[in-house]
Amino acid sequence: MGHTIRLAAGTLTIEVRKTLFPLNDLLDFASRINPKRGYLFVSKVLGKHIPCQPSRMRDIYNRLALPLLEIPGPAIFIGMAETATGLGAGVADSLVRKTQRCDIVFQHTTRHSLPITEWVCFDESHSHAPEHILYPPLPVFRERFSQAQTLVLVDDEISTGRTLRELSYRMIQVLPHIRQIVVVSIVNWLSPAQKQVFQTNVNKPVSFVSLLEGVFSFIPNVKYKPPPLPEKTKAFQSTAQACQQTGRRGIAIGDKKFRMPDGPYPKERKVSVVGTGEFQFQPFLWAEQLEREGFDVLFQSTTRSPIRLGGPIGESLSFKDEYGGSIPTYLHNPPRGREVIIAYEFAELARHHNLPEQLGGSIWGVATKTGSDC
Repeated sequence: MGHTIRLAAGTLTIEVRKTLFPLNDLLDFASRINPKRGYLFVSKVLGKHIPCQPSRMRDIYNRLALPLLEIPGPAIFIGMAETATGLGAGVADSLVRKTQRCDIVFQHTTRHSLPITEWVCFDESHSHAPEHILYPPLPVFRERFSQAQTLVLVDDEISTGRTLRELSYRMIQVLPHIRQIVVVSIVNWLSPAQKQVFQTNVNKPVSFVSLLEGVFSFIPNVKYKPPPLPEKTKAFQSTAQACQQTGRRGIAIGDKKFRMPDGPYPKERKVSVVGTGEFQFQPFLWAEQLEREGFDVLFQSTTRSPIRLGGPIGESLSFKDEYGGSIPTYLHNPPRGREVIIAYEFAELARHHNLPEQLGGSIWGVATKTGSDC
């Protein structure tokens, strides 16, 4: 089925070839403030730029986990920062809930500096913030990493496959027992030829799991002149305050030690839980719990992605990042008419942030320790 979407930045033409849901149930479309790529696929089910019910997000996690139930283990799940840190953990979590497996480790790439040596670094050429870092897993996970047989890479959408192909190649250099790679995404735009190139380049069996497959083309509007990217958009977070144990060095999904402390209970029935940056999965779990208890809950999170107003982006708040790095950060479609809970890795981060002043609501610091010790 063909779709034509006209944006300020140009015209997208989409052909859906296989899908579990109508295109408009999964995606909306916007113009980037980015001279490298003018269009943006805006997920309706990710809980990032568009607020989403936690139950809807869990349904997506469950559907993506279903084909993975019998993958050989140990299995390492890698979620891509910043958009898929929550998605990757959520898919791994749904798999463990269905199977009770204890050989699943989740880790996500990051753009934060930690006070340890980097393990794997690679580039995302089209992004507003191109470089990714993987840090070595915590000592408790090293044996499972070294013995891992399946590598699962998770992103919200795959356009060219270049970034995940590069990560796959680098990971199989450091994980010697990997037998297969699984690429998981909500939307996959790779053609059969591109999938074959992916597998040939990494020289391992590669399978693809998604909810929608198709192809697209984009014709830029030559009259569209996006404003320049904010000066520090490409910079790493220049502080050692980021937590290591919330996903940047591994999480044992399903381990009782991972249990998260309860967040604040809202006073009103309607509530929005807002994650911050890469910190998405733990706040999602509390949003999900509140929804189970009968609250009307929406979940979303802040981002480093500047997006042009219009279409699915009705309003945007702008502020500096919570880690004191002066990096421009945004909350698109901020909650209105709802009680708000803003979740931080630890409460002290709110001191660097004026988002609580703009939104009001409660500040929730999830980790009991602070900075690189947490």
